[in-house]
Amino acid sequence: MFALNELQQDALLEIFNIGVGKAAAALSKMTSEEVLLSVPTIEFLEWQEARQHLPCGGKIICGISQRFEGPFTTEAVLMFPEDKSLEIIRHILQGDSLFDQLTEMEQEGLCEIGNIVLNACMAPIADIFSAEFHATMPEFRIGTSEHVLRIDMAQSNRVIMLMLVKLQMEKREIEGYLAFLSVLPDMQRLSVNIDRFISELQK
Repeated sequence: MFALNELQQDALLEIFNIGVGKAAAALSKMTSEEVLLSVPTIEFLEWQEARQHLPCGGKIICGISQRFEGPFTTEAVLMFPEDKSLEIIRHILQGDSLFDQLTEMEQEGLCEIGNIVLNACMAPIADIFSAEFHATMPEFRIGTSEHVLRIDMAQSNRVIMLMLVKLQMEKREIEGYLAFLSVLPDMQRLSVNIDRFISELQK
């Protein structure tokens, strides 16, 4: 199973916290209030074990997905439980809909939030690779985590990098998840570049 050593894991957490810090600043500007984001944990899952470890069990979640292509290819997905997605977007849009499902405008709003967070998270990764990533337009998905991540158990060489994300707005604290889906060679390239990043810091 793919894994990082403790030093690599700490470095990657630091890299992503830089990214989500930028995302939080952008969301704060969008909402005119302080938004705090953090990535406290990262774990790597093989495709075969994903069903047992993915968040929310069989509950319905909302996901915003973007594909990034560059020195390696990954599909990044930001996920929140459906009820929390409603809470987030209606708070940001200052809406008070009586419906318990996301409207089309709210889905577009979540896509914009996903676009901000996912691109901010990928930016420091691009920096350590000294390369650019090209992203697709964000795509909204709703369903179980298996459906949102489009898990195909036949793709046995794929690895999921799963991160818990804590989003805090005023008196709200909401937990979501970030998943990066890549094939094993791409994750190995990420590991090599993290080592290079660490070496540069130690000079």
